[in-house]
Amino acid sequence: MKTTQVRSIIALLITGVFMLITSVLALYPILTEDPIKADTYADFFAKTSGVYTGILGVIIGYYFRGTSEKEINS
Repeated sequence: MKTTQVRSIIALLITGVFMLITSVLALYPILTEDPIKADTYADFFAKTSGVYTGILGVIIGYYFRGTSEKEINS
C-alpha cells in the first residue's frame, strides 16, 4: 500500500470519528430526557467542538505535512 493511501485512510478514519463525536454531542439534548439548559449546553458544545477541531487539525496536518508533488503524482 502506498503512503498516500495510508494517509488517506487515516485521515478518513479520524474525520469520521470527529463527525461521530460531534453528532453525538449535538443530538444529546434532543435524545435525552434530562432537563438541559440550551445556553449552558451551547457553551459546552462550543468549547468541546473547538478542542476536537484543534486536535483534528493537528493530526491531519501531521499526516499531510510531508506530501510533495512527487508523492501525489505517484
